[in-house]
Amino acid sequence: MISKKIFVITILVSLAGHIVVLALSGFLGGGFSNGGEVFTVSLEKSLDKTEKALDSKKNALRDLPDNTRKSSGSDAVDTIDLDSTDTKYYPYLLQVKKIIDRKWSYPDDAFARREGGTTVVEFSIVEKGALTESRVLTSSGYELLDAESLHAIRSAAPFSPFPAAFGLAKLNIVAKFRYTLEK
Repeated sequence: MISKKIFVITILVSLAGHIVVLALSGFLGGGFSNGGEVFTVSLEKSLDKTEKALDSKKNALRDLPDNTRKSSGSDAVDTIDLDSTDTKYYPYLLQVKKIIDRKWSYPDDAFARREGGTTVVEFSIVEKGALTESRVLTSSGYELLDAESLHAIRSAAPFSPFPAAFGLAKLNIVAKFRYTLEK
């Protein structure tokens, strides 16, 4: 009887210890997430060799002032990741992502030169759905890929007006465009 109690206590202590270790590893960043990246988006494009080349995209990148987050009134502005699962924004962001994805392609010239990389872009939509700003935050290292990312966003505009529940005048969205070459 005593050995049975010792066995049960040992199991319970072990279980409690494992729970504590798992909980602490999640809080201390020991999990599988990459704590260095705040914004991540899963837009990825590999060249479909049947896609037609897009027109030349030599749009100059604009240096726009930083947008700050405001929280009240009709001037309310928020910044969010395109892949956010925030229930307030999710349906709208999913719609925006689908429209951009339809306009986005892997430039043939970039593919031919084996150029690949990731472009991080920030763009702003006002409550009526108009695109007001778009800029590259982090370059892929290739002008053509950066230009294609901006072109996809600009050609997808205008977007749908915001739902009334947003209560925003402007929504800044950060998206990551990954150009990968198939091996």
